Amino acid sequence: MFSLSEPEIIERGSYQVVGAYATFEGADEGPGWSGASQAFFARMREITNRTDDMVLGFLYRPHRDHPEIHEDIRACFIGVEVADLDHVPQELSTTTFSGGKFVIVACQGETEDEAAMGVGDGVQFLMQWIKQHGYTEGDACFACSHENAPKPPFIEYVYMNFS
Repeated sequence: MFSLSEPEIIERGSYQVVGAYATFEGADEGPGWSGASQAFFARMREITNRTDDMVLGFLYRPHRDHPEIHEDIRACFIGVEVADLDHVPQELSTTTFSGGKFVIVACQGETEDEAAMGVGDGVQFLMQWIKQHGYTEGDACFACSHENAPKPPFIEYVYMNFS
């Protein structure tokens, strides 16, 4: 059965992320997620300076880091946090999230799909929570999971930056 945890607040520095992204058109993110997954997991072992075992996924605007790409292009990005951007494998991309305050909720399911499908509920919950508590949404929102966590249960964490 799917469940959401109580929100938890943390404060931390910026995130430097190395990974892969794939663009998509319209409202169907599916091709973006599958393309980013395929590209990232094929090269993930080449990333030698990970900070932990978390794998992050988020909607992405490539123009932010690649000005030559039109600003209307949307993508899905899958990657890992790294200590620095000194050793980025070829064909992978980088981005940075602002630091500051984040509110986190855990989306727990009996299956991987159930937890992943709950991420949207987690995002909606956090958007409402931020508004109800008089805060303003920041510029970062992502989902992540621990690669090495025992399963089941399956857990996807949703992080949302706020001020």
